[in-house]
Amino acid sequence: MFEQIFGSIKNQIDERLSNPLAGSFLLSWCLWNYKFFVILFSAENVIKTFELIDIIVFPDIKTTLLKGLLYPAITSAAYIFLYPYPAKYVYEFSRNRQREISEIKRRIEEETPLTLEESRRIRSELARIESEHTEQLDRKDREIERLKLQPANNESDHTIDKPTQAAPQAEEPLVESQLRILRHVEKLDGKAPEKKLIQISSESQTKTEYDLGELVNKGLLSRNFRGAANDYVYTFTHSGRSYLLANPELLS
Repeated sequence: MFEQIFGSIKNQIDERLSNPLAGSFLLSWCLWNYKFFVILFSAENVIKTFELIDIIVFPDIKTTLLKGLLYPAITSAAYIFLYPYPAKYVYEFSRNRQREISEIKRRIEEETPLTLEESRRIRSELARIESEHTEQLDRKDREIERLKLQPANNESDHTIDKPTQAAPQAEEPLVESQLRILRHVEKLDGKAPEKKLIQISSESQTKTEYDLGELVNKGLLSRNFRGAANDYVYTFTHSGRSYLLANPELLS
C-alpha cells in the first residue's frame, strides 16, 4: 500500500515538474531566493538557520510576496512567452550561417585543383571501371552468340513438330498467302503466336492453318508450344532464314 502511495505521489510530482510553467517557476524561484539555499545548507543549527532565513531571505511580508511569488512568476512568464522569439531568431541565424559555411567549403573544395596522387587514383579507378564494363560487354556478346547457335526448338517448352531443315523444294514454290505469313513472322521478330497470325491473316482460318502446316513441312518454320503464351509459336528455322536472305523482297 505504501509503495502505491509513494508511486502515486512520485507520478504526480513528475507530472507537475514536467509542465513548462511549473518547471520555469521553480527555476525562477530558486534564482531569486538563492540565499535561502545558502543558509539552508550552511553549518548552522536548525534554530539559527530559521532565524537567518527570517532575517535575511524573508524579513517582511512585502519581500515574501515579491521574491516568493511575484518576481518568480514574472520571470517564468517572460521565459515562456518572450524567450521563444529571440530563440527562434538566433536558431534561424545560426542555421543560415552554418549553411553558408558549408556552401563556402563545398565551393572551395570544387575549385581546389586535385593533387597528383588524387589524379592518379581517379584515373586508375576510371580505368578499372572501364575494364570491368568492357569485360561485361564481351561476356554478354559471347552469350548472345552462343544462344544464336542453339537450335530454335531448344527455346520452346514443348516441341510439337520437329521440322526438317531441308530447303524448300524448287518444284513447289510458295504461294502468295504463304509469303505473307513469312512477312508477318519477320515483322513479329521471328516469333509469331499462331492466334496472332490467324488474326492478322487476310485468308480464312482453315487456309491460314494449311499454309502454316506447309511452311512447317517445307522446313521454313518450326511450330512449338510456349507455356508462357499458352499458344503455339512459329519461329524461323535455319532454312527459313536462308530463304529470307535469298529473297530480300520479303523483308521490305
